[in-house]
Amino acid sequence: MNRKRLGVVIVTLALASCSSIPILSGLFIDDAQMNQMGVDAFEEIKQKETIETNAYYNNYVKCVAKNILAVTQDPTGVKEWEIVVFRNNAVNAFALPGGKIGVYTGLLSVAKNQDQLAAVIGHEVGHVIKQHSKARYQTA
Repeated sequence: MNRKRLGVVIVTLALASCSSIPILSGLFIDDAQMNQMGVDAFEEIKQKETIETNAYYNNYVKCVAKNILAVTQDPTGVKEWEIVVFRNNAVNAFALPGGKIGVYTGLLSVAKNQDQLAAVIGHEVGHVIKQHSKARYQTA
């Protein structure tokens, strides 16, 4: 075996062994683990926040979100997304790995139409699709 090949083999084995070292194992989180972290975080948020029961708000947000999701493919394999509206004056929305979307009613008072709401939800879903949470976790 020539030196170049030997070097490649050594580097490959060294990197593979990093996942078994506890301090470095977080650097190599897989999609299933990341999705589970998102699911767990979303469940915690649902326990702490008040879920909006107004049918109009829920249908409106779900209609907009589902149109975005219809043209979106999650590379981690999530097929069904959960969309929840939270009764909170915060002008905010979020999406989490594992197919979770949260929208605060405060955003609905600021977004004047479906297009504006879609821009915010699409932005948040984009973070999930591009796996920004995973990248941040791996560099933390």
